[in-house]
Amino acid sequence: MAKFLLSIYKILSIIFLPIVIIIVIFRVLQGKEINYRIKERFGLSTIRRPSGKIIWVNASSIGEYLATISLIKKIRKKKPNTKILLTTNTKTSALLAQKITDKNIIHQFTPQDNPLIIKKFFNYWRPSLVLWMESELWPIILNKISGSGIKLILLNGRMSDQSFKNWNYFKLFFKEVISNFSLILTMSKIDQKNFKKLGAKNLNYIGNLKFCNNEQIYDKNFEKKAKKIISNRPVWLAASTHNKEENFVANIHIKLKNKLNLKNLLTVIVPRNIKRASKIKKEIKLIVPSTKLFKSQNITKKTEIIIDDSIGQLEMWYKNIKTVFLGKSIPPKGGQNPIEPAKNGCVILSGRMSNFKEIEKEMIIKKCILPVKNNSDLYFNIEKCFRKNFYTKKIKIRAKKYVESKSFILDKTFKKIEKYIV
Repeated sequence: MAKFLLSIYKILSIIFLPIVIIIVIFRVLQGKEINYRIKERFGLSTIRRPSGKIIWVNASSIGEYLATISLIKKIRKKKPNTKILLTTNTKTSALLAQKITDKNIIHQFTPQDNPLIIKKFFNYWRPSLVLWMESELWPIILNKISGSGIKLILLNGRMSDQSFKNWNYFKLFFKEVISNFSLILTMSKIDQKNFKKLGAKNLNYIGNLKFCNNEQIYDKNFEKKAKKIISNRPVWLAASTHNKEENFVANIHIKLKNKLNLKNLLTVIVPRNIKRASKIKKEIKLIVPSTKLFKSQNITKKTEIIIDDSIGQLEMWYKNIKTVFLGKSIPPKGGQNPIEPAKNGCVILSGRMSNFKEIEKEMIIKKCILPVKNNSDLYFNIEKCFRKNFYTKKIKIRAKKYVESKSFILDKTFKKIEKYIV
C-alpha cells in the first residue's frame, strides 16, 4: 500500500510540474527568488562539479543552515579532501551561503521533489553520502537516494506534536519514507519517541546541533549603526515576531515608557519574515508615531521603535540587546529557538515553546529563562528586567553556561557519522 501511494505521489508530481513552474515564475515576480539561479530548482546547475566524491548536505532554511555549517566545518577539518554540496530551500539561506569562502563547499537550491528533476540532479552531482537536516522529508528525493545505494542520514531529527499527528494519519506511508534512512539522530528524547511510535528504526538521541552553531556573520556597518542608535538608552528586543505580536509589543512599549518614566526607551522589533516590515511599520505608527525601519536614514534619538528590515542580523541584536522576547509564543504557536539568545547571554522571555519542549524544560529548571503566560505577564517581567539588574545578571550567566554545557553534541554527532564518510 505504501509503495502504491509513493507511485501515485510520483505521478502527481509529474502531472503538476507545469503548475510548479508557474508558481516559481510568480515567486520570481514577487522577488522571492534569486532570478539567475531558478534553474537550480529544476536540477540544473551552472557550477562545474568538482572531481572526486561529494557529500550532499540538505538544510531547508536559515535555522537548519546555521546548524549544518558547524558540522560541515568539522567534517572539512577532519577530512580536508572532502567536498560538500550544500542545498537549501529559501532565498535568505542562499544569500547567507554566498558568504562561504571555502571553495570546497558548493551551494545550490534544493531541487523540486519530482522524479524527472531528481534524475537530472543525481546524474550530475553523484553524491557518495547524503546528510539530511531536521524535518522536511521529500519522499521522491529520499527514495531516489536510498534506491541508488547511497547512505542517507537524518541529522537533528525533529518531529513536532503537530507533525506527529499529521503523519499518524499516513503511518504506513511515513514508514516507507523514513525507512530510506540508514541512521536517524534526533535532537531530543521527545522527537526520538515520536519517530519510534511512527515506526522509525536505527534511532539515536544525540541532542540539538544548534547548540553548536558558529557565530553568525553579520554586517559590521549595521552593528555600528545599531550601537549608535542604542547608545545608553534603556532597550529591549522582540525577536522573530509573528503577525499580531508586534501590536502588543508596541503597547508594552508605551506602558513601560509611561509607568517607569523611560522617556528615551527604545524597542527593537525583528519580524520572522522581514517582508512584513513595511506593513508592521504602518500598523505600529498608529500606536507609536515615532517608528522607523532600521535601514532608514532618518533614525534619531527620538525614534522609539525600530523594525529591522535587513536579513540575518539577529546575532548582532543579541550581542547588543540583552532583554529579549521571543516571538511565536503569545499566544503559543510553537515558539522560537532560544539557543542563540541564550548563547549571547540574554535574558529570554517567552511563552510556551512546544517546538522546543526539552530545551524549555531544561532552561526553566536551570532558571535561565523567564517563561510568560500572556501579554500582561510579559509586561510584568520586562519591567522586572529594567528594575532588577542583579536578578537579571544571574539569568544571563546561567543561560550562557547552559549552552556551553551542550558543546559536546557536535563531536558526538561527528563520531556517529564518521564511519560513513569515505
